[in-house]
Amino acid sequence: MMQSLRSRTSSVKEVGIEIVYRLGFNNALYSIECFRSGGNVNEKNDYCLVENFTDDEGEAELFLKRLVKGKVFPVHIKELVEDFFN
Repeated sequence: MMQSLRSRTSSVKEVGIEIVYRLGFNNALYSIECFRSGGNVNEKNDYCLVENFTDDEGEAELFLKRLVKGKVFPVHIKELVEDFFN
C-alpha cells in the first residue's frame, strides 16, 4: 500500500515548488518519503525517508495530511515525526 499527496508552495527564491509526500506500509509499519519534484535526492533539503514510525493507520494518515496542509519541506520531516510520535 502506498498513498501519495502533493502540495505547491513558494520560497523567497522560488515560486511553484512541488513537494510530494508518500506514505508506505510494509511489515506492519508505516514509513514516509518526502521529496521536492525535480530536486536532488542526495540533498537533505530535497529528500527525506523516515521508516517504521508507527503501526497505527489513523495516526499515519493524520500525520500525512498535516504535512501536506503545512507544506512541509523534506528537511523538516524527521523532526516532525519525532515530535508527533513521541
